[in-house]
Amino acid sequence: MQETLKDPPGAGAIALMEAAEQLIAEKGIDGVSSREVARLAGHKNHSAVNYNFGSYDGLVEALIGHRSAPISQQRKELFAALLAAPAVPSLEDLVGLMVRPMAAQLLAPEGQHHFLNLLSQLLTRDHWQQVFLENRRRDHTLLRIGEQVEARLHALLPSAVCHERLQRLGNQIVHCVAEWDSRIRAGTLEATPEALNWRIEDFIVCSVAALTAPTRPTSPEKQ
Repeated sequence: MQETLKDPPGAGAIALMEAAEQLIAEKGIDGVSSREVARLAGHKNHSAVNYNFGSYDGLVEALIGHRSAPISQQRKELFAALLAAPAVPSLEDLVGLMVRPMAAQLLAPEGQHHFLNLLSQLLTRDHWQQVFLENRRRDHTLLRIGEQVEARLHALLPSAVCHERLQRLGNQIVHCVAEWDSRIRAGTLEATPEALNWRIEDFIVCSVAALTAPTRPTSPEKQ
């Protein structure tokens, strides 16, 4: 999710990333070997993953960056347009920027949104969760949006509650979009704007309601 410019990966590296993406979706992130990835990508050299990425972990990190780049760029452009508008962005506007660029990947060509399944897997495994969080911290636009959301919540909620709810929202976005992706691949949800748009908008509205819900008496005191 880095916003710094890098040389684009070559065709061989892209083939390895796409092969890894497919295998991870089929077998799980911990059930794939570098040798399998190289074989599916058409490499005769079974060490192709180590040669191009240093390790399997390096391959996964590169894949996250490769697929996250267009999402981050779209979010950056939408955020700039929102800040340039005369009206002050609402909480719903800001949450929408967190959700819509990722959800838009559901309409990408077949295979490209296996990445959403990968992100969901990263969040459920301690080692890979750190890889995911490190990449998310590099998305400066997402961090700025999060800061604005948290600033609005501070008027309503204790700091600890604001932070907890915002972190939970980030995870829920990934899991929700990945669940829609699974349903699309299973044939139980159509990958069309008509089928997805109302679900996306409803998720945004529900997320804002959850963020701003009153706290219980046992919650930390407002700071």
